[in-house]
Amino acid sequence: MTHDYSFENIHTRIFHRLLDVIPDLRTIGDIGLTEVDGLMPLTFDVLDRTHEKLTIALSHIDRHKSGEVFTSTEMTVAIYLDRDMAEALTYHDAYMSDSVYSPRKNHIDILAKRALNDSLYTWLGNLISEGYSIKAKDHDE
Repeated sequence: MTHDYSFENIHTRIFHRLLDVIPDLRTIGDIGLTEVDGLMPLTFDVLDRTHEKLTIALSHIDRHKSGEVFTSTEMTVAIYLDRDMAEALTYHDAYMSDSVYSPRKNHIDILAKRALNDSLYTWLGNLISEGYSIKAKDHDE
């Protein structure tokens, strides 16, 4: 069985899954949070915003026994609002860190790009099935 794997196809599918997790993605403010009973909270932070593109961080946060809050999983994602596409840029957890771009951002690692996009697509599917839905965070919180 042959799968139609193209970067454009995966980028479009990631974008639509992001809309399921962040329904007001096009208009949301700079931060958001969602909590599902029994699961780690998921945060949303805008790192950069232009009319055509958002760069965001999606992070699971957890609390250590000492009470210290830490990020257990984080992905940065570029969202191309004018093309209804999105792609993973980086991944970070307690055990590893990976990036699509070299440290000087002059080289794209195609294998890392494919792996991170596949991971993001799967993670978003899990978030959807678990009931995560990010809403804009109130300024009072």
